[in-house]
Amino acid sequence: MTPSLSIVIPTFNESGNIAPLLAEIDDTIDARTAVEIIFVDDSTDDTPEVIDQESAGRRGSVSLIHRAAATGGLAGAVADGLRVARGSWVVVMDGDLQHPPSVIPALIAEGERTGAHLVVASRYIPGGDHGGLSGRHRVLASRLSTLAAKVLFRRLYRVSDPMSGYFAVRRTALRTDRLRPVGYKVLLEVIVRCQIRRISEVPYGFRERVAGDSKSSVREGVRFLRHLARLRVSTGSATLAGPREA
Repeated sequence: MTPSLSIVIPTFNESGNIAPLLAEIDDTIDARTAVEIIFVDDSTDDTPEVIDQESAGRRGSVSLIHRAAATGGLAGAVADGLRVARGSWVVVMDGDLQHPPSVIPALIAEGERTGAHLVVASRYIPGGDHGGLSGRHRVLASRLSTLAAKVLFRRLYRVSDPMSGYFAVRRTALRTDRLRPVGYKVLLEVIVRCQIRRISEVPYGFRERVAGDSKSSVREGVRFLRHLARLRVSTGSATLAGPREA
């Protein structure tokens, strides 16, 4: 059966989060919905084995792509998942439980209601919360990254949280052959390179990490700035002039 919903989850040493994550997804998604879950894994621990173990006997399709080389980092993992997703809607979320699966129905409902091509789960609109960002430095880094992206790309002006890693996109809006991801800010890459113009948002509360380690670091911050510069140069002024819709 062709799924109506695909959920792409990049993982890196998330073995302690897999069982509760799958349980929350099961509790959230209507049993009548044909769903596939695609784990794209760059782990160096036993996460692949845990995924296989927890997937056995459950409803719905669960697939695992374990990459020998972590090309493009987290964003590269997401791009690989997007390329094989079959659902009419594709949800991208992290595997660390900071993105609550309970928001998935709201993402899809908002897209169907508004006709949006992409729906962002935002920490920065009324009803949202960025409490899971540990420390002032991470909050400041998120704000500065958002500002830099909006300065360079006009189509992001009305997106409150372009750094979000949690979103739903219509598969028909994707142009996966255009993606050149690096680092961990994949939403920016998808919006700009796929030229997505009809964007909506729903609020969500960014939760604290349960297990594993954060991928945020100074090195990733530098990679993001390089990615931003490369994206601006390669897409040119056409991206800046694109229409803005919400």
